[in-house]
Amino acid sequence: MRIKDEDKVTRIYRAAIKVVNNDGFQGSSMSKIAKEADVSAATIYLYFENKDDMIKKLFIHLKARMGHSYFREDSDLSPSKGTFRTIWLNHYQYIIENMEEYNFLENFSNCPLIGHIEKENNHDYCPAFENLFEQSKAAKLIQPLHNDIIYSLLFAPISQMVKKSKSLGATLSTNELIQIFEASWKAVSI
Repeated sequence: MRIKDEDKVTRIYRAAIKVVNNDGFQGSSMSKIAKEADVSAATIYLYFENKDDMIKKLFIHLKARMGHSYFREDSDLSPSKGTFRTIWLNHYQYIIENMEEYNFLENFSNCPLIGHIEKENNHDYCPAFENLFEQSKAAKLIQPLHNDIIYSLLFAPISQMVKKSKSLGATLSTNELIQIFEASWKAVSI
């Protein structure tokens, strides 16, 4: 059995992100991705069963990467507004620094494959984050809502504003970031 070349996997993932972002899921093909990655289509099949398998693995990889960008392993994740602000700002920084990846994740969240991935893998992309939500609810710091709702209320506003500011060629000011966080925090806090 061949040993996987992580550099090739990374190139394939980067190519897949670019092709899918440009051509959509239906318009992308293994041959387009192979060409963009500068590998043969046969090489891709050494690493992935088919396009769906590659896209699923890429999505899981990127979701975990984004989740782990929110805090370091040694971070204090005690329930507090400051902890949420730090995570929120790290989410903002992740989007700014990884816009292509983030666009892929956003596009994929609207794809029918997402339901299959969630059911098949029952993935928790960032368990420490889920624990923080549960501890914060128990401490009556945040509302007792489903974690997906809390996540959406906290992070959708900044995600939308970053996309809008990028499309206009602008950046958000510190004051705007503070306003967006405070509004998001009010939506989830008790």
